[in-house]
Amino acid sequence: MTSTSGRHLAFPFHIGSDGRTGTHADDAAHVRDELLQLLLTGPGERLLLPEFGGGVRRLVFEPASETLRGVVKARITSGLSRWLGHRLTVEFIDVTFDPSTAVLEVTVRYRPAGSPDSRVVKFQRRSQ
Repeated sequence: MTSTSGRHLAFPFHIGSDGRTGTHADDAAHVRDELLQLLLTGPGERLLLPEFGGGVRRLVFEPASETLRGVVKARITSGLSRWLGHRLTVEFIDVTFDPSTAVLEVTVRYRPAGSPDSRVVKFQRRSQ
C-alpha cells in the first residue's frame, strides 16, 4: 500500500522512543486507527464535528433487539461512508448482542484504499 497522504500522528497519541510524537509505520495502520476513532467516538463528542462518530460505547445501555442491530449497522455504515469512504472500502459489518453475557460485539471487515488485502476490526464491550 502506497502512502498517499504523508505522515500521521499515532492513535492514541503518544511519544515515541526517540522523544518525538509517535507515527504509524504505514497507511494501513493509520486507516485502522481512524476506523477505531470513528467507532468509539460518540456523536456530539467533538465540538467542531458534532456529526462525527459511531457511538458504539453507548450501545450497551440500549435494549437489545433486531431493530437496534439494524440501526447500529446503518449508523456505522453511514459514518464509514461519510468520513472514511475515501480511505477504505467496507466489505462486511456485523453487530451482535448476547443478553446472557451482556456483551456487544461489532465486526467490520474492510480493505484500505489501494490494498487488495482485507482486514478485520472487532470491538467488544461488556455492560457494567
